[in-house]
Amino acid sequence: MSHAPTLTSLPLEVTSCSILPLLDHVSLAKLGQSCTSMRSAVSVYLQTNKNLDMTAVTRWIENEEARDVDRMEVYCDRKKVAFKFLTRNVTVTHLKKLTMTSSWPMANLNTVKKLIKQNKDMEELSIVNMKLTNSLLNVISELPKLRYLKLSPNPPENLFDILMEIKKKGCELRCCEMCCVE
Repeated sequence: MSHAPTLTSLPLEVTSCSILPLLDHVSLAKLGQSCTSMRSAVSVYLQTNKNLDMTAVTRWIENEEARDVDRMEVYCDRKKVAFKFLTRNVTVTHLKKLTMTSSWPMANLNTVKKLIKQNKDMEELSIVNMKLTNSLLNVISELPKLRYLKLSPNPPENLFDILMEIKKKGCELRCCEMCCVE
């Protein structure tokens, strides 16, 4: 009697390159918890992943818990754990696109700056509901291939000079409430 091949019997490269890209980030996290070989496959995939969109993950966390103000600390903790997992503890270096949208923080400013610095080939960046600072925008301005930048809330006027420099490099700038630089 022959046995059908299982997901764990496939070569790591096949799993990481052909199957895992089809999964959303929540499913990746669940699969990574299933066994040691899947944890390794998910880890390899995340290290080479070019796109990280935290939006669906944060929505899932918020919907999983009752939307209760008393649970805000739990939301924040779970989002931080998810962010660390999906960025392999902020060690990924192949991101081309990063989307961070959340009603509560998932990482502190220094962690986000570190992730952006490590991903010099990033082309698209969306940072929504994060405090915009001079130091964050300076790190973003050092991305040589950045073509699209979405920010929210609207940046304070004292940051417009940095935004104009980013725009001069050929980057399209957008803000959630309105276009921040005409």
